[in-house]
Amino acid sequence: MASLAVVCDAPLLAIVCAFQAGWPRALLDYHRAIYVPSLSQLSVLDHAASTGATKVLAAAYKHPSVYCVSAAAMDAAASNGHFETVEWLHHHGAPCSVWAMNGAAKRGHLAIVQFLHAHRSEGCTEYALHHALLSSHTTTAAFLLAHRAEGCCSYTLVRAAQLGRLDLVEFLFLHHLQGRSGAQAMDIAATWGHLAIVQYLHDHSDSACTTQALDGAAMHGHAHVVAFLVLHRREGYSSLGLERARHRGFDAIVQTLLSYPHLLRY
Repeated sequence: MASLAVVCDAPLLAIVCAFQAGWPRALLDYHRAIYVPSLSQLSVLDHAASTGATKVLAAAYKHPSVYCVSAAAMDAAASNGHFETVEWLHHHGAPCSVWAMNGAAKRGHLAIVQFLHAHRSEGCTEYALHHALLSSHTTTAAFLLAHRAEGCCSYTLVRAAQLGRLDLVEFLFLHHLQGRSGAQAMDIAATWGHLAIVQYLHDHSDSACTTQALDGAAMHGHAHVVAFLVLHRREGYSSLGLERARHRGFDAIVQTLLSYPHLLRY
């Protein structure tokens, strides 16, 4: 039989095996240790890249039947700060996506952001600057602001207001990056009791707030914010905000609201 003849012919069998898919012995232990289906959604080599295991990638690259990486490899390597791996993948033709620079910016890996900006065309999205700012990676944010045109999203202002980051709110307005979420930003700043941000937005934002600002401040007991809003804003409050403040025992706030009946909207 022809098949038996092939199996019995050692030199011919060696040639057949050389062209079969499989893992080289040098990488077999790594494959067995990593490849657990529930461990990760990444392939074995993508996972290797995510951990900075450049030597594993280099060894696999010598075997075309084994070497296969997706954009997730460079994306993950960049996000995790493995510059050498990012550089190796780039020079060996690996793909990536906008999430490589996005992830590197989020974690403040400036050198990787600069490398991707200089050598790749995928770019980033507005979330790169968004996360760099919120994570206080000032040098990375400064680089993105100077060299990239994506800017950040309107939610950046909202999140900064929620966190009480007056410095970041001021920065966004200084660089005209505040977007169109001024109303939501003031609502959430009032709800969380960040009076300084409420005052800043009142002075610098063209956006109105909503009844949620006064309602949120009232129901969470932020009397100082309530006092400011009833004096300086006209959006008013709702019966729901009044009742929740009463239910939670904020009697002084309830009396303040009742002193401004013309601000009760519904």
